[in-house]
Amino acid sequence: MKPLLSCAILCALVNSGVLSAITIPDQGMEMTKEAKLSAYVNKTVGTSEILDSDTDAPGGYRVSITAPEPSQPYLAQISINCPAGGLEKGDKVLAIIKARASSGEGSLGVKLQLASSPFTEAAGATEITPLSTWNEFPVLFIVQNPLPEGKAALTLFCARTRQVVEVASIRVLRYSPQTDVSKFPRIRRTYEGREPDAPWRQAALERIEKIRKADCALHLTRADGKPFANQKVKLTLRRHEFGFGSATPAAFYAKDTPDARRYRDIIDRLFSIIVFENDLKDMWWGEKTPPHERTARNEELNQAFAWLEKRNIAVRGHYLMQVAIPSNIKEMDAAAIRRHFLDTSRQRIEFAGNRVIEWDAINHPIAWTGAKLFSKIPGLENLDREVLTQARSLTKLPMWVNEDQLFRPGAQSDDTWTYLKQLKQDGIKIDGIGNQAHLHESYLPSPESILQITDHFAQLAPHQSITEFDLQTVEDEQLAADYTRDILIACFSHPAYTSFLWWGFWEGSHWEPSAASWKKDWTILKRGEVMEEWLGKRWRTEVTATSDAAGTITWRGFPGWYDLTTEEGKKTEFQVTMKKSSATATPE
Repeated sequence: MKPLLSCAILCALVNSGVLSAITIPDQGMEMTKEAKLSAYVNKTVGTSEILDSDTDAPGGYRVSITAPEPSQPYLAQISINCPAGGLEKGDKVLAIIKARASSGEGSLGVKLQLASSPFTEAAGATEITPLSTWNEFPVLFIVQNPLPEGKAALTLFCARTRQVVEVASIRVLRYSPQTDVSKFPRIRRTYEGREPDAPWRQAALERIEKIRKADCALHLTRADGKPFANQKVKLTLRRHEFGFGSATPAAFYAKDTPDARRYRDIIDRLFSIIVFENDLKDMWWGEKTPPHERTARNEELNQAFAWLEKRNIAVRGHYLMQVAIPSNIKEMDAAAIRRHFLDTSRQRIEFAGNRVIEWDAINHPIAWTGAKLFSKIPGLENLDREVLTQARSLTKLPMWVNEDQLFRPGAQSDDTWTYLKQLKQDGIKIDGIGNQAHLHESYLPSPESILQITDHFAQLAPHQSITEFDLQTVEDEQLAADYTRDILIACFSHPAYTSFLWWGFWEGSHWEPSAASWKKDWTILKRGEVMEEWLGKRWRTEVTATSDAAGTITWRGFPGWYDLTTEEGKKTEFQVTMKKSSATATPE
């Protein structure tokens, strides 16, 4: 797989000339005035030293990483505190980092965060790639999480790869939320395969025509059983068999508000599958949930299930157990934790029944850097296997493992592969692999690498899904739209995938509002236009045809649920699938 970070940043350097001295936009408040750089390097990964007065960057730091820890990049840091001012939601923050890599090419994670534990991020982390010459890298942040006065820091994480990097200076400036940053100096990100005539895309679109469409037949009969012969009808794909969808809260299916109605309209028009964002997770099903809350929860879920079933929209079950320790059970002992997951898994499987088509049985078995895992706690090392075994005894529904960052080379992807391989070797069946695919513009895997990694994981399970897609960009909606289009095309073109779900689509109900496809006032963004274009128009099938003497119509199109309308305006619906591409309907 080709490295993408270098390409993205080099494109920015080429487009703007080599970044040297950056012109600082007016109206910014200097947060690092008189602050000094500091460095910390754990001796297990390397060393650090101050750049002395004989160098061209006195007061800076050189960090040498000899034993990298990709899963713990924080083991080597260069940082600067921001003593002047606090950060409010929506603030624009510009960091200017002067750095080089005497090893040729480096990798620095960049975080604007709380300077002390718990090191809360003010905005999404990003990365830069220093080269062999000194350059100033402008990094733009949009604050999502406010930080108190004088408590912020800009930190560079160095331990991901073997390298020697030097940082001469860091400046951090805060601008108001109303500031127009369209002309700010910044690194313009991109990805390989974005060009309009990229060969991979044409090949993928051709595969979609071959593997996602079927030769379909519809046999029309009258109420008396005779053929509905020589009649002109219109067939319109209403709902894909393939699972295009999103995470949604169950509460939105019962509310009668303008926002809820618009929310449901998008689901009804574009999607064929949903997953409840939190409603089927264990935290709402424990012993501590009061009876009145259980009743309200069940009523909301039952209304949601009924609304979705009426419209032939499938539901994924998410999740039975998370290996990364959730906050709701941190105070429980091992025996209580075991009972909690086994009891609540049984409750949720029995409550949902066949109203879900599959379960994320195990969520985050590896998880993010620094996560605490049940698999490391004595007495709970095999709790995930117990939950899986019990689930198999209660239902025949498919069981999936769901993890993030599988497209990104590193420990999270590698360890997930090892985990799945071990389950398979131990005879524990996994029906599908869920790839959460929460992405940031600082690392966008190429569509070709997505296809290669999908092939890699296909060796361990028969099916895959993009279960939680979202993409954070910093004021670059065109990049978000282009990448959304291309990851959608790439995944739909690969036979391993059964579904592609966003982790929310409306800013008014989204865990990362900046990654929404519609703003809170329902203004559609460019990435939302991609959904409307590809799900609502390009990947649709409409046929107007006349039945033959036997009442039969044939066509090639996407399988799924179809609406049928006769010339007289009579309507009915029918379903064709990849496995059963013929159907019978009586339009009277």
